[in-house]
Amino acid sequence: MKPGNTQPSRPQSAKAACLMLALGILLLTVSSVLGESLSAQMTGIYGLHQTHKITAVRQEDAGPAGSGPLTLAEMGQLAQYYLNGHDLAYGTEVSATAVYGNNQSPVQVLGVNGRYRQFHTIDLMAGSFLTPGHENQQVAVIDEQLARSLFGSGKVKVTGLEIELFGRKFTIIGVAGEDNSLTGSLAARETGTVYIPITKLLELQEGSAITFLEAETKDSGTTGSNTALLEEALTAVGQDPGAFRITDYTMEFLLLNQKNHLRNFLAGVVVLGLLFSLLRKNVRQIYDFLGSRLREKYWGEIFRKDGGRLFSGLVKVLLPLGGMLALWFLIRFPLYIAPENIPQELIDLSFWADLLENRLKASFQGGGSGAFPGEAHLHLLRGIQNWNLLLSLVLGWPLLGWGLHRLNIPEKGTWKMELFFCACLIMALLLGTGILLAAGMPLAMDGKGIFLVFAAVFLAAVLKGASIKN
Repeated sequence: MKPGNTQPSRPQSAKAACLMLALGILLLTVSSVLGESLSAQMTGIYGLHQTHKITAVRQEDAGPAGSGPLTLAEMGQLAQYYLNGHDLAYGTEVSATAVYGNNQSPVQVLGVNGRYRQFHTIDLMAGSFLTPGHENQQVAVIDEQLARSLFGSGKVKVTGLEIELFGRKFTIIGVAGEDNSLTGSLAARETGTVYIPITKLLELQEGSAITFLEAETKDSGTTGSNTALLEEALTAVGQDPGAFRITDYTMEFLLLNQKNHLRNFLAGVVVLGLLFSLLRKNVRQIYDFLGSRLREKYWGEIFRKDGGRLFSGLVKVLLPLGGMLALWFLIRFPLYIAPENIPQELIDLSFWADLLENRLKASFQGGGSGAFPGEAHLHLLRGIQNWNLLLSLVLGWPLLGWGLHRLNIPEKGTWKMELFFCACLIMALLLGTGILLAAGMPLAMDGKGIFLVFAAVFLAAVLKGASIKN
């Protein structure tokens, strides 16, 4: 009865191991592809300056003690004196109702200056966007969602038509297309958006004020000089920097991309461990070979008769050793930790508690109603990248390791298993590419990450096959 009970479980166990292997390869490969795509997406949604910008968004709970609201005069001082040489965009956002004939629709009105498009990617379906020349004109750019609400789903030429906002007529000069990418869809608003000159919004909407500004940066961002420059500029015009949520997007991009480096570093550590195991096995083989020969022969006789075998053994030792050295230079990266995240004392529980509390507050602020469009995208990119890294560590590598541990590779079937690995990796790449295309994300491959997954799988298979042979 005992042999009869154990025999049928072998095929089932082999299928489960292959399934776990395939899932592990899939998760790790898709994680590498998606991680690089998120970095490319971040550089592509912020206009001409990409992530070389810093923003200041007035906190919703900033009371009178946080100084008065930003004014056009203060923006002029910043552009002319304190941020001279840096492109500067600013504006505010209010809710309103857009009217065309008998049709009306709730909208979010963004009052912006003529440089707003340099900090945000806006794909125009028709017409043009606001320029500095439109500063005192009653013109508007509407998005595709609002165009459908007011003018129907048909292909109506809406540029040149007029809509009513705040009881005034605004001429439509352009139509902005929708962002159908993954982050664009998740950050999409329930209502349409219309862009008008900030001067007109402040004139027509009583009680409105400039709530955000964006400035071009020229520094790498790791020294905090961008934030210091903006805080000094705000202080110079009579504003309290503490009343603003300041975000250095150059720094945010480095931190987002650092998660890709961290994922590759951890994958490289796995490969280093496998190479070390291979190195130790090859060294042991040479040691056993020399130990057996030296009992009967001298060194000179060994070199004459067994020189070829000794040379091949040394090559087998040097290859993984050289691979370990090359891999270390491939995966190493400078880890950046913001100064505010480093305690002054080695053990400071109150510091870590405050840091966690501040991070939780920041995460809620990033996804809250006070976030303007660029912040909403940034919050989504952070969240997706964090989950992407977490899933690869918590599920990807454990599934791969468990599958390799349970897999039995027959001595004569090694090539079949290698073919299976190749098929899994190719299918994972195709699926990852398909996911990016379906999600509207940029096609950006992390060659280093994919190579490390390949290396880990095949090295583990080589070691597994060698252990079975022995």
